[in-house]
Amino acid sequence: MSYEMRQLRKEDLSLYYYIRHIAMLDFIESEELAVLNRLELHEACEDDVRIYEALTEWCGVDGVDPNPTERGRGWVYLDCSTVSGTNQCSPYTLVSGTDTIDEGIFGIAEQSNTVKVYDVNLQEIPDTDYMVDYIDGRIIISDPNIPTPVYIDYDWYYVSVVDEWAAIEAANPPVIVIDVHGTDKTGYQLGAGKKATRKVDLHIFSSNPAERNDIVETLYDSLYNNSCPIYNFPQGTMLEYDGTWYGRKNTTDKLASLFNPVTSTDVIGNLIFNNVVSRNISLPLVMTRDRNEIMLSDLNAYRSKISFDLVSYTGM
Repeated sequence: MSYEMRQLRKEDLSLYYYIRHIAMLDFIESEELAVLNRLELHEACEDDVRIYEALTEWCGVDGVDPNPTERGRGWVYLDCSTVSGTNQCSPYTLVSGTDTIDEGIFGIAEQSNTVKVYDVNLQEIPDTDYMVDYIDGRIIISDPNIPTPVYIDYDWYYVSVVDEWAAIEAANPPVIVIDVHGTDKTGYQLGAGKKATRKVDLHIFSSNPAERNDIVETLYDSLYNNSCPIYNFPQGTMLEYDGTWYGRKNTTDKLASLFNPVTSTDVIGNLIFNNVVSRNISLPLVMTRDRNEIMLSDLNAYRSKISFDLVSYTGM
């Protein structure tokens, strides 16, 4: 990409990080001593690369249980101690190190405690010996001398968070859809400067009313009278397109691939959440798309929506 990402995209990603890491911090599940299964690789793949995935047969018992690797979930890639959530200006605990271009920074480090891999004797394999694909739930080993991984402990995101409607059917509930659907900009001072107001809806789909109410109340409280930083993403997001930590392929030192949390220089202050409102939505389970197509949707059984204005101020 030859151009810098625009302000709307930065705000959308920053809001996603806030909901994923801060608001939904309590909705994390743990799996212990899951069995790892080695995948058969295509002939074009490197011979010395071994990839293992964690078995999740328990998810298929009734077909409605959330799967750790469904769209919008994945394994937890930040330690709980990294996410303080108490400081609106700096909700992450930062450590000293370098980013992917070898510049010294105080940044956010990849997890060291949420994923643990063991050999057949239940001896923990050092995390410098493998990479983690957090999206698809896989362990990647490129050194043939490393012991065969057999078991794994991992934390995973119970609530699926997505930013597109097409992804709703790709995961079992609970699902949160982030929908930034409108923008208004006005001047707020004499000369340069403007106030941008994004219209945002969070659509919550749950499997029962108790779960829906817990998620809605948690989200509402995390937004009401709160704000979040808007990050500049100078080297990209925390995860690569393939689910690995950004820059981890080039180093085994987690302090040499820190996420740069520098905030946007275009925005004055934080992203502000204004006019937060939540409502339950009652829609029929049987919906008709057209005259000849009838759709049965369990997603509408326990559904809610939180609406708010995402406000930012720029000096240009």
